[in-house]
Amino acid sequence: RLVRRRITKLTNDLKTVRKQRSLYRRRRRRSGIPTVALVGYTNAGKSTLMRALSGTKTYVGDKLFATLDPLTRRVHLTKDRTILLNDTVGFIQKLPTQLVVSFRATLEELEEASLLIHVVDISHPQASTQAEIVDDTLKDLGLEERPRITVLNKIDLLTDSNGEVINSEDLAQELLSYAGQPPASICAISAETGWGLEKLRSKLASCL
Repeated sequence: RLVRRRITKLTNDLKTVRKQRSLYRRRRRRSGIPTVALVGYTNAGKSTLMRALSGTKTYVGDKLFATLDPLTRRVHLTKDRTILLNDTVGFIQKLPTQLVVSFRATLEELEEASLLIHVVDISHPQASTQAEIVDDTLKDLGLEERPRITVLNKIDLLTDSNGEVINSEDLAQELLSYAGQPPASICAISAETGWGLEKLRSKLASCL
């Protein structure tokens, strides 16, 4: 009963969010500022990255649907380049049937985005599987061809076989060489410590 009540509340909240975001999107179109959207599996670090890039506080929670209402923040990449950055609800596998339609409604934000940032928790043992789930969801939404940068987040949490933290610069080079994507479309960072964020800003600016 408790789970059913929780699902009903989420469904109603998502309907409200959908109406509000429709109004926000109209305002953003008038501004002429390019929109970039964060996507990724739940707990990949999207909200932490949003906070790090924008310099504003956002809710960061280690639970399902911590980010329900997609947030939008103005981010200055360079002196003459500004974007509107959206943080969307985290993707999950086997979403409850009752929430599928409403969940996807919140992702209408992605249709307005000029560029997607796919945030991957590279420290998670199921990182590859989680990334594939996000890729499949984007494909279902017809967004597989949308310009995208893949961000390998939480690089500071990776350790070697002895449990020692690996040098981020060396590890980044190794990860990028085996990622199977063009160097221009991938970036390794730690949103928590700020490592690699300047490179990400430059990459974003060059893509827009």
